[in-house]
Amino acid sequence: MNMSLYTKLKSLLRDAGLSEVEAEIYINLAKSPAENAYALISRTGLNRSAIYRAIEKLEELKLITRTSLHLKANSLKSLVSELKTSSLKLNKIAYKIKAIAPFLKTPQDSIEKFEHFYTPEQIAEAYLFMSEQNYTTNLDFGDFENFVPTLSDQLSTAYKFRNNRVKHANHRAICTTFGSFTSSFCTKESKVKFKNQVSLLNADFKNKFIIFSDNSDYVLFNNFADVENPFSVLIKSKAVADIERAQFDIFSQKVENI
Repeated sequence: MNMSLYTKLKSLLRDAGLSEVEAEIYINLAKSPAENAYALISRTGLNRSAIYRAIEKLEELKLITRTSLHLKANSLKSLVSELKTSSLKLNKIAYKIKAIAPFLKTPQDSIEKFEHFYTPEQIAEAYLFMSEQNYTTNLDFGDFENFVPTLSDQLSTAYKFRNNRVKHANHRAICTTFGSFTSSFCTKESKVKFKNQVSLLNADFKNKFIIFSDNSDYVLFNNFADVENPFSVLIKSKAVADIERAQFDIFSQKVENI
């Protein structure tokens, strides 16, 4: 869990077939545009011929745009699209790149750790990791009802999460869906014994479930829109955690109790 965002992205780009120089150039431009190839040579210290070849390849892949004013990195969507049409192995890389893409606009010195998980066992492990952090109140937001089936042993993992958490923390959840899984955490006994405060919000947040806390800077983003390829992204970042906490406060003003 110690790999930085750009180190992880570089590794994925290399797995996707980009050369070392191509991956380096894309990441350099993702951090900030360059006036031209000469500026990149100055910034990176890489061989001039290698940089020109890399720029041509990245343009072919539609990963960068060259104009009379600058060279800039484009969205990773085109690469994701291309990878999705290739082999199963590259398809997995595509989903990993898709998971990393939303965080490229976050100031990178604010992200201390970045990792993502793809098997039910890995997702369950990351979920339980969040229950063991040192915090006063655990905060959940989103589609808990459809999150549970992505876990390796389903509801028992959620119960274990609750048992771990109650040893040192309260629990506040805002659920955007409601059903049998969610209701099992909303009984009067559960609310008292396990310090659960669960509310319902009528919002379209299907297939996404976020776990964070009041004073830990870890945030776990769970995405299971694709049943065959669910994934979780674990980030340690005060900036990201502060955003989630602020949004949680806003949503709290709109909820109704279950």
